[in-house]
Order: sequence, then C-alpha cells, then structure tokens
Amino acid sequence: MSEGTKKLLGFWDLLGISLGQIIGTGVVILTGISISMTGYGAPWAFAFALLIVAIPTICIAALGSAVPNTGGNYTYVRDLLGAKTSFFYLSLLISGQVILASFAIGFAEYAQELFPDVNLMVVAASIMVLCYLANLRGIKTAARFQSIMVLVLVVSLVIYIFSGFGHIDDYTPYTEPEKIFPNGFGGFFAAAFLLRLSLIGSEFISEFGGEMENPGKLIPLVMGISLLVVIVLYIALAIVASGVLPLEEVQGANLGATAKVVFSPAVYVAFIGGGVMISLVTSLNAIFAWCTRGLYMATEDGWLPKKLAVKNKYDTPYIYLTLFFIVGITPILTGLSLEYVAILGNAVGAIFGLFPVVALYNLSSRNPEAYAKAPFKLPVWATKLFPVIAVVIYGYGIYSSWEFIGDLGWSLMFGYAALVVIYIYFRAPYVKSLQEK
Repeated sequence: MSEGTKKLLGFWDLLGISLGQIIGTGVVILTGISISMTGYGAPWAFAFALLIVAIPTICIAALGSAVPNTGGNYTYVRDLLGAKTSFFYLSLLISGQVILASFAIGFAEYAQELFPDVNLMVVAASIMVLCYLANLRGIKTAARFQSIMVLVLVVSLVIYIFSGFGHIDDYTPYTEPEKIFPNGFGGFFAAAFLLRLSLIGSEFISEFGGEMENPGKLIPLVMGISLLVVIVLYIALAIVASGVLPLEEVQGANLGATAKVVFSPAVYVAFIGGGVMISLVTSLNAIFAWCTRGLYMATEDGWLPKKLAVKNKYDTPYIYLTLFFIVGITPILTGLSLEYVAILGNAVGAIFGLFPVVALYNLSSRNPEAYAKAPFKLPVWATKLFPVIAVVIYGYGIYSSWEFIGDLGWSLMFGYAALVVIYIYFRAPYVKSLQEK
C-alpha cells in the first residue's frame, strides 16, 4: 500500500469514518458523568474540551498535509523520530485498542435497556464480530457501511436535540458562573479533560494518507469539519441532557434519562436503537477501518514477517485485522467493566498519542521540502511549541488515570513494553540490513 495503491477514499468516505470515530462512547456515556462534575457547566466543558484536543489535532493535521502516507502516524514517527521509536509507538497503539471493547460493551448495555433479558457478553461480542467481518470485506465496503450508520446517527441526535429544547423552560443557569463552576475551575477542568475522550478520533484518518484523493488538503479539511460538526452537536446535547430534568436526576445518567421524557415510547426505542447504539457501532467500525495501516507499513520496513501481512481477495490484511479483533474482544470475554476499559484505553491512548505529535517538532528541520510545500502549514515556532503543550496536557491525563487503573494494570503495561523493547533490540539489526539493501 505505497504509492502504487489505487486511490479509493474521497471526502465523504473520510468524513463518515471521522465522524463515526468521534461520536461514540464520549457523548452517550460521559455526558452524564460531566454533569455530575460541573452541573450546568457541561456544555461549556465540551467547548473547553475542544481547546484541549485542538493542539494535538492540529499537529497531526500539519503532518498529514506535509507527508501523507498509508499508516500515517507510524510513518511520521519513523521518519521524524526514528525507526525503533516508530515500532515501539505502534506496539503501544495495538495494546491501546482495548478501547474497542468499550464501544461494544456500551452497545450491549443500551441493548439491555430495551431488552432486559439479553446477555451482555453475547451482545457485545456479536457486535464486535459484525464490525470485524464488515472490515474483512475491504475498506470501501466498511466506509459505505460507516456512511450509512453515521447518517442515521446524526439524524437521531438532531431529533433528540430539537425535541429536548422544547422541554427546557429556563436557560439562565448556563450563563451563571456559580452554576457553571459548582466545584470550582478545578472540577470544571477535570470534566473537560474527561470529555476530551469524546472528541478524539479525527486524527486517525491520516492512517489513510496513501489511499485518498489529494491527502494534503483532505486530511486537515476533514479533521477540521469533523470537530466543528461534533462540537455543535455535543454542546446542544449537553444542554438538553442537563436542562430537561432536575440536575439530581441526570447526574451520572446516560442520554436515555431525558430521552424518556422528550420522546414517546416508540420514538424512545428508535432513538436508543438508531442513535445511541449506532454511535457506538460507528466508533467501533471506524477503528477497525484504520488500525491495520501502521502494521502493514511496519512489515514493509522489516519489523514483522511479511507472511503476517498477507491479504484476502478484498485487499485486507486479515491477520493484522484479526489481531486487533482479539485485542478488542478479550476484555469482553474476561468480564472487564465498561468504565475500566474506557479509562485504561484512554490512558494508553494518551501515551502512544504523544509520539506522532512530538514528531512534528522535527518536521521543518528533517524534511524542509515537505514542510515548505504543505497545503496546511504551521509557523516553525508553532511546530516547536504545540508538541510541548500537548505533552503537558497528555501528561496530566496519564497522571489523573494512574490510581484508577491500579498497580496490576500498569504492571501489565510495563511488562508488555519491556517485551517490545527486547523484541526491538533483537530485530533492529535485520531491519537495518534490509534498509541498507
């Protein structure tokens, strides 16, 4: 999948993948938690979360515009930070996809609201299998599947918003500082940082840099439009979720609490099935759509045996896709909770997410020609400052998750990282000799 790869993905395909990746666990699960942390400040916390996400996203957009390629983030790290670092980044990315399970478990929990007798583990595993099979049939099939689901999702959420506005009598609490910051700015910031998880995802379309039309322009364009569309939806959703019922009835609750008030029983069922549950499927499907790109590029570089990158008739590297499927389904089969999976995946994601962002620091010096020709280009000072700011933001996120994940979780992660370092040590001479040839 290098320069000779047939261009398959256009603007609407990429926008569907991007929106589907972003709109998922965050809005349907974290909204109620953010209300419990900051009350009527939840809509403003979403807006503040956009500022937190913006700098790392801009960094990836600048890289995608300057040096687009299949397996985008992996290739950015490889070319700007070094080959060994890039494979270490990729190994962390694989482990971080335990987050796949959070979408499937969330889907199953909402399914239980509609059908209380269903088995949560069976439903979660089944939806994981469905998205896995859809992506086995190739990226174009998966993108069409994604576009249909995103359309249904957005329509459902818009109906929820407009129906909810009619049930809100007083909007003044959203302008009163004491009700926006009931726990001070610290509580507000904590809520916004948690909501960061609901806004990440658009950066991963850079993984398709070698498989899209005009990537230098499309990558930053799709990323920017995706975030603008999503933040408008999220702010409106947070207003409805916090304004229809008294705060004490919606703190920590999901969107179903207010949906029961604003919808008739039949429409409520349609909203849960067509909006909330679809949002979780789109996030799950979007990850499957991009996750193999970096592994395929690492194989071409010699880090992995070529036989692992074999493709099926739909041009899908099915062994690598199956690897991510196993990573995603394992937390389901072992009975881990949705909250633990989401926080663990978010923390690991913050760690590996730093690597491509920091890579921007070296772009102007190591590849000045690509930097100069990029359709979307940051000033040199911004390429140095933005990665530093991102490290501070992500570092705080990792620190805030440390205690919840616990010693066992972190011990497993450090053990896994140590094994990867050992593998890199023994594999590196072969990679070096291959590159010399």
